[in-house]
Amino acid sequence: MNIKYFLLIGCLLLCSINVFSQEEQRLKYEFKYKSVNGHDIMATIYLPESNNKTPVLIYFHGGGFIFGNRNQGLEELIRDKLLANNIAVVSADYRLAPGTKLDGILEDVRDVITWIKDKGEGSFNINTNKVAVGGGSAGGYLALSTGFEPHYAPNAIISISAPTGFSTEGIKPADLSLLNDTWKGSIVSHGDYASRMDLWRQLGKNGLALYEIFGFDPAKEPEKLGKYTLTNNIKTGYPPTLIVHAKNDRAVKFDEAKAFHMFLQDKQIESELYIVENGHSSELIKQHPEAVEEIVAFLNRQFE
Repeated sequence: MNIKYFLLIGCLLLCSINVFSQEEQRLKYEFKYKSVNGHDIMATIYLPESNNKTPVLIYFHGGGFIFGNRNQGLEELIRDKLLANNIAVVSADYRLAPGTKLDGILEDVRDVITWIKDKGEGSFNINTNKVAVGGGSAGGYLALSTGFEPHYAPNAIISISAPTGFSTEGIKPADLSLLNDTWKGSIVSHGDYASRMDLWRQLGKNGLALYEIFGFDPAKEPEKLGKYTLTNNIKTGYPPTLIVHAKNDRAVKFDEAKAFHMFLQDKQIESELYIVENGHSSELIKQHPEAVEEIVAFLNRQFE
């Protein structure tokens, strides 16, 4: 994947009883899954009306690791279809760059899964033996990263329009003289959407986005990117994975998704590739609602 195109399109939902349709209500709760230096990092869980323990999908929003939040990053169609099939949905915030680098973001992703596995049954009647993880764009990358270690790996992964690694093709060394220290060290996990998108655009325009995401300049130290390439980290026992991708995705090339699918199959890891024509992440879901039916069917098979 050429990261400059991925950074051009980031994947663009609080608590009480919420009406999802005219016919039925669903329960919606906020919870804190961790604190970092006094900053609470939150998630929202949507529960189907069921007296039984329910499976759950933990969903991570996109936004180039710099913007986005749990309220605006989960497509309602995904949420509602899963709830209708008695699958709970968690939409999780995570710390955002540049205040937090990718290593810290990946820690948050692991920690919310651990929280659900440790406390989901007692808090929300979740079946902690049936936990899936998903996400779109950058959130899809985060979801795919959760399968590395068996002690926190989910039972299944849903990847929508996700990059699987990072390329320096066409990327010039960052001009660090343009850095704005205003954002340095600040912990943000649910910032103002407009200002965070402005920051993302500013960093992209000045060629600083990758530096601010990783904490190093990949144009000068490309060897460090291997740590963040999914295929370098996948071992035996990686969870069954559904890859949803568009042939004409302008942010993450289809060939990248196809190659990742083939890699998983070569490793004898269960992998399905669902192909649509157009769209990236939330746009893909809006243009191809049939993809959500495939997501539901895949999860139902994994949760049998």
